[in-house]
Amino acid sequence: MEKYQRIYQDLLKDLHNQVYLPGDLLPSDGKLVLRYQVSRETVRKAVKALASDGYVQRLPGKGSVVLDRKHFVFPVSTLESYREMVSQANLNASNDVISIEPNVAVPEKLTLSDSSMLASLVERRRRVDGEATVLDYDYVNQETVATVPHEAAQKSLFDYFENQLGLQIDYAIKRMTVEKSNARDRQLLHVDEKMAMVVIRSETRLADNRILSYTESRHRADRFTSVEFARRRKI
Repeated sequence: MEKYQRIYQDLLKDLHNQVYLPGDLLPSDGKLVLRYQVSRETVRKAVKALASDGYVQRLPGKGSVVLDRKHFVFPVSTLESYREMVSQANLNASNDVISIEPNVAVPEKLTLSDSSMLASLVERRRRVDGEATVLDYDYVNQETVATVPHEAAQKSLFDYFENQLGLQIDYAIKRMTVEKSNARDRQLLHVDEKMAMVVIRSETRLADNRILSYTESRHRADRFTSVEFARRRKI
């Protein structure tokens, strides 16, 4: 394990043990340099990793503030299953399968490319620390996946597609908008009509370019964070 990884793991353990609470500042880079007897760059690398994973936010001139982990950190620019995301973030998360309905037409608002396919609609509710935060609507292409077992929807659709059906998921095209909560949001997420929703609509394709699924993921805005890494392109 590299030095910065040991610092990352130590700080992460402190965060999980609530040594530092949301809104607190982590020890300064200088204090961490003295504690671990490493270079400032090593400390910065560890703290940047915590920031990239959504645990802290670097504030210029102030330090690194601990974020509220009830917020769901959604990686817009990567393709990961919900199970993979919560595992990496060490969240206490659960998954409710609301319904699985075959032979459903895909709504036009989801079809980024022309499609008249029929799908298995999988509706799921995600909970973090027991609190309902996300609704997922997965329209799985029935020409590619004939049926979706309840167990697969409960555990992980990506795991089922890749490890049981042998499909090779290649990429997804995603669009993100902020919208008003609808009646279903209010019923299943227990929010009021004033709650804004962050809505991610995506089209997922296989390596042979077949459409695997269309997805609408609806997040409570007060529990949503997107963390991305951006580098300025030199011209």
